[in-house]
Amino acid sequence: MLFLVSGGNYFVMFVGWEGMFQCLKWCDSENILYNMIFLLRFNKEPIIYKQIYKNNIRALLTGNLKLSSKKRIGPHNLDIISMIIGSTLGDSHLEKRKKGIGTRIIFEQSNKNVEYLMWFHSYLSIRGYCNPNKPKLHKRIKKNGEILFHYRVNSYTYSSFNWIHEMFYKFNTKDNKFIKIIPFNIEEYLTPLALAIWFMDEGSKLGKGAKIATKCFTIKELTFLCNILHKKYNLTVSIQSGGTNKGHTLYINKNSMSTFSKLVKPLMLHSLYYKLGNY
Repeated sequence: MLFLVSGGNYFVMFVGWEGMFQCLKWCDSENILYNMIFLLRFNKEPIIYKQIYKNNIRALLTGNLKLSSKKRIGPHNLDIISMIIGSTLGDSHLEKRKKGIGTRIIFEQSNKNVEYLMWFHSYLSIRGYCNPNKPKLHKRIKKNGEILFHYRVNSYTYSSFNWIHEMFYKFNTKDNKFIKIIPFNIEEYLTPLALAIWFMDEGSKLGKGAKIATKCFTIKELTFLCNILHKKYNLTVSIQSGGTNKGHTLYINKNSMSTFSKLVKPLMLHSLYYKLGNY
């Protein structure tokens, strides 16, 4: 370990790396490494968090990066959780896989929003949450014959995403499928980044204010969201009809646009600033 961190050239660093690998391989002393990492980085009791990183570090050292969803246990920082929460409020959906062992995020955008999707993909891929290969353009034909082009990003499956799926979905026995809902504890996770992701996903300019499309949520759930946005961020938000068979939208009052813009604009893509109108 000392050779690795203090080596003055690549050869010494290589010797240190190989030596550390052999030590971990020959004896079960990797606990020392885990404890050192957590003592130095987190200043917390290492045993509590040791198992969280144990599989990931061992995979890195051995070159076996194909972990099962059971072994992908995090931890996930607040930005990743906020991105998942914000995108799930929008177009993304969470899919439980392999009999509930793990959950993945499926994020889709039309070819018109390719820059936003590529940004989303880049954010996840450089942090190891999805395949680094760029998403491919897919074609979908609707029932009326209309042809749509879209991109899709699938995250890796994590057992530690199951709790988010349980928050956002309940099983509808009538239709025999999961339906998306607004979690009762959404206030805790509705951070400015989650709000920015949601707005980039479903938001648009409307007059002197802005709207966020919410097709699948009930009036009761939207009222709950309006109250949370007012309580947490002092935003005046009302419910409006989205049109025939298009559900409802949340309208952000023009008097709240300045406050709303200060919250989300620093976290948005420059190319999507137009959604904020003059703000």
